[in-house]
Amino acid sequence: MVVVTPVTRSILAKVVKGAIVRPFSRPLNYHINFNKYMREFEVAKEELLARKADIEAQLQEQLRYVGGRSTSEVEIWLRTVRDVINDAQHVANEAEKGKYLLRSNVGKHFVQITLKMKELCAKGGLFDSLVVASTDIVGHFRVIEEINKYLIEQEVGMVGVWGVGGIGKTTIMNHVYDKLQEETKFSKMIWITVSQSPDIRKLQKDIAHTMSNDLSDDETTIERAAKIREDLRRTGSYLIILDDVWQGFSLEDVGIPVPSADNGCKIVLTTRERKVVQKMGCKEVKVARLSEDEASQLFLSQVGEDVLSADPTMRPIMKDVVERCYGLPLTIVTVAIAMKGVHDPLRWRNALNRLKKRRDVLKISYDHLEKPDKSCFLHSALYPGDYGIPKEEIIEYWIEGLPDEMESREEMNSREETKSKGNACLERILDSSLLQGTNGKNIVMMREIVRGMALSLIPKDRRFFVKAGMKLNELPNELELEEAVDMEKVSLMENFISKIPPKMSPKSKKLTTLLLSGNSLEEIPEAFFRHMHALKYLDLSRNPIKSLPNSISNLKNLTALLLSECENLEELPSLSKLVDLKKLNLEKTRIKEVPQGMECLVKLWYLNLRFISCLEEIPRGLLPNLQGLQHLAIHPTLSRPEEIMELNKLETFEGRFADLQDLSKYVDFLWKQSKRTIKYFILVGKTVEYKLHSCTNSVTVKDCNTEGSCVLPWNVEEFVIEKCNDLSSLNGVSGLQEATLLRKCRIEECEGLESVFSSRCPQLESLESLVLRHLKNLNVLVAYPEPLLHAFSSLKVLFLFKCPKIKILFTTKLPPRQHLTNLEQVIIWGCDQMEQIIEEEEEEEILSDTTEFTFPKLKELELWHLPELKSICSRERVMLCKSLQKLEIWNCPKLKRIPLKLDISSDNGKVFHHHPLKEIKMKPNEWKSIEWDHPKAKDALSSLVKIM
Repeated sequence: MVVVTPVTRSILAKVVKGAIVRPFSRPLNYHINFNKYMREFEVAKEELLARKADIEAQLQEQLRYVGGRSTSEVEIWLRTVRDVINDAQHVANEAEKGKYLLRSNVGKHFVQITLKMKELCAKGGLFDSLVVASTDIVGHFRVIEEINKYLIEQEVGMVGVWGVGGIGKTTIMNHVYDKLQEETKFSKMIWITVSQSPDIRKLQKDIAHTMSNDLSDDETTIERAAKIREDLRRTGSYLIILDDVWQGFSLEDVGIPVPSADNGCKIVLTTRERKVVQKMGCKEVKVARLSEDEASQLFLSQVGEDVLSADPTMRPIMKDVVERCYGLPLTIVTVAIAMKGVHDPLRWRNALNRLKKRRDVLKISYDHLEKPDKSCFLHSALYPGDYGIPKEEIIEYWIEGLPDEMESREEMNSREETKSKGNACLERILDSSLLQGTNGKNIVMMREIVRGMALSLIPKDRRFFVKAGMKLNELPNELELEEAVDMEKVSLMENFISKIPPKMSPKSKKLTTLLLSGNSLEEIPEAFFRHMHALKYLDLSRNPIKSLPNSISNLKNLTALLLSECENLEELPSLSKLVDLKKLNLEKTRIKEVPQGMECLVKLWYLNLRFISCLEEIPRGLLPNLQGLQHLAIHPTLSRPEEIMELNKLETFEGRFADLQDLSKYVDFLWKQSKRTIKYFILVGKTVEYKLHSCTNSVTVKDCNTEGSCVLPWNVEEFVIEKCNDLSSLNGVSGLQEATLLRKCRIEECEGLESVFSSRCPQLESLESLVLRHLKNLNVLVAYPEPLLHAFSSLKVLFLFKCPKIKILFTTKLPPRQHLTNLEQVIIWGCDQMEQIIEEEEEEEILSDTTEFTFPKLKELELWHLPELKSICSRERVMLCKSLQKLEIWNCPKLKRIPLKLDISSDNGKVFHHHPLKEIKMKPNEWKSIEWDHPKAKDALSSLVKIM
């Protein structure tokens, strides 16, 4: 029997009442409070839409400044917001249509969606970051944003970015610079690396160089400053970035006007010292160390998540390692890359112990390098900090300057294989972040902070004496002290040393490398090399030396003698005793005859006699004695090409032949040597200017009788022909049909040329670059009567300059709609009778099933000084150019229509173009009179126009 107490009875009564009343009270509540819930719904919807707009605006701003991508968290949030807003709109629409019979049902949906919208709105304010930044600028978004804000504000003219070495100041400015290049805010951007003591004259020279101007050394600093000031004034708005400033200096002394709101110019400097920022009167921007989370994020992005997933015990060790990097991005990346792929906890603990004991964490990366890589890295420390080192130069040093630390030359199959190994060595060092690449150029550099650490890593038994780029005016006294006996490598390059004391004779008996390039030496005393018996690598390049001491002849261990750009050097002493010499560079010297004893250099494999105008000929029989030659660059005209053919190990040849008959002999030689890969750069004709081109296998012919006698090698990649007036078309060149690798062609001042091609040939489909200049009788590109379906299908660059007779560029024989899809750059300049770019017959226009010409890769279209140009294409056609970035129409008075298909939209009365176009140049009257197919085109594009 169950006994029900008064308390139990009370509880049961409440339960029963709730079970019966609640189901009815909730709908009633939704009904009674319907208007309240609807107002809350609308408010929550507006707040969420506002939060969404803010997040999207911030996201776009961060992506603009930082790059990278939006975080997964943000992407999911935005997607959820869109779904909820759609649901809310659906409920509101259905309620408005009266599809809900009961207000209580509508109220219920309003309450449910309102709660979702409020939750999303609250979550939208909790994001730590909206983007996953590029790894090189992790943690620096706020700094980048602040710098960009000051570059926009008129009130701030100078910005000083400061922070400790290795914090990422240069990386930040590289990012800002790259982003600004995509915009058109500044008419000119100048980047100068200052480093240590600012040299006013060097700064002036560097600024003038970036503006393609030259300053005379005879001019005073004040005169040079006046020139720079005027050049900058004419430039318009500009940005000057002064990287790595160590001391304050006067901008006026250099010639840089102080930025103001009136001139719209800006200056940004980076420095380690706050006092420099204050002295220069800059707006301060401090770059702080990375937070713990940012440092961990950067470290993991480089070392790889697999390190943690492989062994959970690694997490605390890795955390300690990151802490020992002290929030410095350069250090973090260096250590992370060194430990990439290491899964052994013991090795991680060893790395941590080394970090605790050593100030320079580069030791970890250095220890991971192979022995030849270490030597290559340490050699880079012989250059000044932040100095642009040509990749080829450092690889050549790896080949010739480290003979004891690499495979012997006899064990290497070829110079190309050796270079390949040297390049791989350099790439490994770059991958370790011990060296930096520079914007895709063929130079690398070692940051000053890395260089200091690198010099401290040099083993004590290998003494380096490095005073490179220190602005020295004389040789250091240390070279004459007793300690000089043990010096192994000495670098005094890039200084102002002009004299060596007559009796100075360093007792450096262990010295293997001496770098004196880039100084002001006019002569070297006879006694200077007397004790340097171990010397192997001697670089005296870029000195005004007139002659060398005879004591050089006794450096029997010398393997590399570099004298390039010693423009006053007229003669050398005998080289007969230098039997181990492997590399000799005499480029841009004034020698009148080859050095005595060169025939004894049987181990020589690199000989550079390029740009030597005073050397008229090579002695008969010299080259066949140099059977080890693999690289030969020679400026004097070779009257005996058969001597080149005797060099069985030759891999790279740069030289000049007097006439086409000698070229034919060499082409026959290449055919016979088809199993060997010989790269060449050949000039034909006595008046040919010596210019290096981008392609490996290049032939330049100038001022020769070509009809029936010009023979091209089968593997030629670039062909240049100038002032050959008997040539009517390229089809008159023998061997053209077989030259299937030809990619670049330039034709200049050939008065007899009427067409580029007069019949079918493979180059119509494979040619990538075609430059035509000063061709007074050129009528058409192709004179072949039948349509050519695949003509110019590979063409990327087309340049016409001063070709007065050509009227139509592309005709119906060269259908642009199908086959010009690879065009990237078209420049037409000064073609007086040019009337139309793309011509079509009326029948083709009627029968065509499309109104568009598609040029998907075209980035640049320039039409200059074309007085008869009436149209780019027919009135019925438009051009779809989704990659076009630059459009220049200049002095084309009869051109009235630009047939570009544009993607234009409007919002709140504003017109926007969705197109990669960055720049339009036109004359004021042409911009006003020109017609666009889209009625809003001028409004949308006006911000891009540069009226000149």
